[in-house]
Amino acid sequence: MFFSKNAVCAATGLGSAATAPNIAVGATLSVARKSRAAEKLMSAMEQHERSALGRGARGIVPRRAGTFPLAPAPLRAPPSRFSTPMKLRPLLLALTAAVGLAPLARATDYEARTFTDADGGTLGYRLLPPKVVEPGKKYPLVLFLHGSGERGTDNAIQVKYAVAFFLKPEVREKFPCYVLAPQCPPEKTWSEIKSWSGPNAFSAEPTAPTKRVLGTLDALLKELPVDPDRLYVTGLSMGGYGTWDLLARAPERWAAAAPICGGGDAAKIGAAKDVPIWAFHGALDPIVPVARTREMIVALRGAGGQPMYSEYPYVKHNSWSPAYGEPELLPWLFAQRRGQPAVPFATVAGPLAQPPSSLCPGDGPMQSGLWFRTAWKKQREQWAKDKDRDQGAVVFFGDSITHGWKTLAQDFPRLKTANRGISGDTTRGLRARLQGDVLDLRPRAVAILIGTNDLDQDAAPELVALNLRTLVADLHKAQPDLPVIISKVMPRGALPGFFPEKIKALNTLIDEDFKDHAKVTLCDTWTLFDAGNGQCRREEFPDMLHPNAAGYAKWTAALRPILEKLGLAETAK
Repeated sequence: MFFSKNAVCAATGLGSAATAPNIAVGATLSVARKSRAAEKLMSAMEQHERSALGRGARGIVPRRAGTFPLAPAPLRAPPSRFSTPMKLRPLLLALTAAVGLAPLARATDYEARTFTDADGGTLGYRLLPPKVVEPGKKYPLVLFLHGSGERGTDNAIQVKYAVAFFLKPEVREKFPCYVLAPQCPPEKTWSEIKSWSGPNAFSAEPTAPTKRVLGTLDALLKELPVDPDRLYVTGLSMGGYGTWDLLARAPERWAAAAPICGGGDAAKIGAAKDVPIWAFHGALDPIVPVARTREMIVALRGAGGQPMYSEYPYVKHNSWSPAYGEPELLPWLFAQRRGQPAVPFATVAGPLAQPPSSLCPGDGPMQSGLWFRTAWKKQREQWAKDKDRDQGAVVFFGDSITHGWKTLAQDFPRLKTANRGISGDTTRGLRARLQGDVLDLRPRAVAILIGTNDLDQDAAPELVALNLRTLVADLHKAQPDLPVIISKVMPRGALPGFFPEKIKALNTLIDEDFKDHAKVTLCDTWTLFDAGNGQCRREEFPDMLHPNAAGYAKWTAALRPILEKLGLAETAK
């Protein structure tokens, strides 16, 4: 059965069906129906945004405009055709995650209300109470600000999409709270800005709708058993701008915030430096450029704040889908209390969960989709159980090419090995998991292959090389005499994404950095697998990205003399 191409595009932010991959996937009818629901959801929301933003949407800055030293550079879209499992799997898992945010809510699930201010101005809003309100107990309140496409006077459409997940039974049971969803009137905005795409300066006074939002909030604090120390604000697109506006304008109100694909006044956001913030944006957003969130994060850090930031590779404007699908978002949000130090991400999610990219060492791209975060945590939890067994092993550290080496132990039957590859990983990801996955094993040697995913996400070869140098330095800081083997980045084919010059540039830098290093040995897996045209051979890489048995056998043969040179010959054959 074929998935709807538009459903995949909508769920992953990859673009139109005209440029999407042709993907055939066996699936049940129910999943196919969900894909159509995701298609309708995402296309409707993005169309709402585009039509509502009007001229602002047409005034977009180029995707590569702006710089951000604390996160990867803006990333390119995936190639127009795929034929590899590595590309297919994240697409389908991202689709599954997006379908989980399909419109489960009806307008009637949220109580319809109207706030009237002292001047007679009104604001329609919807309110979802906790499933059970216990006498004498106070509850958190989440303020949700919708995007421009949900403006109106029906007091209904603002709950049609993104706040639906608060109605999930498991969410209502685990996180009882009030959810406040106001509706911005037509032609109005949550914040007064110059443009959707450029830098902004907030107006001195809040907009009329935002004034009424604050008035509504004050009224609910008096009427309902709401804990004033557990007020949270989140919003997407125009609502992301509104979230940043409220943070800058009234930081003393909020216990935590989650702005999504918005922007704000970088000159004023320093006032919110003590508020726990987890921000989100898609790297390929064509409506609100990713630079808008990046500049807010930079400004907060410059003021002494410690915001978290997740930037999604390949995702366009619909970053609310992966953001609200983050399994740690609600636990982190509801753990925060106004006026108290932020509860760290690791305290909430555990030490083996992948943290937001802003909490990881170094610069450059990191996979951050739900599919990757799930695989990262599951794999590392298993490795933690294997820690005692794998002490003193030769650790093979890398991405899907390492992860897929299922015959590693058989290929080196007398060598104690530990496979620590995770599909999709990058040099920055390896740096983030170095301690737990490698150093805690006190390895006998470490064999590294990494870099192709960095380059695929448009990281400069120089940045990838820097991360690799730092990784090796950290290994030798912990174990000064540790032998390290670095396999050069292998060639790949045209279909997964073809950039042989970038791979050769990175391999040249690896040569320059390590050719005279006493504790590092290089394995020239570029020359080993190059077909002479910068591509791998299909008989060794059937999907033109990952080796098959013949490819791994060839790599094994290349590593054996290196292991012999390192004094491991008696166990490497």
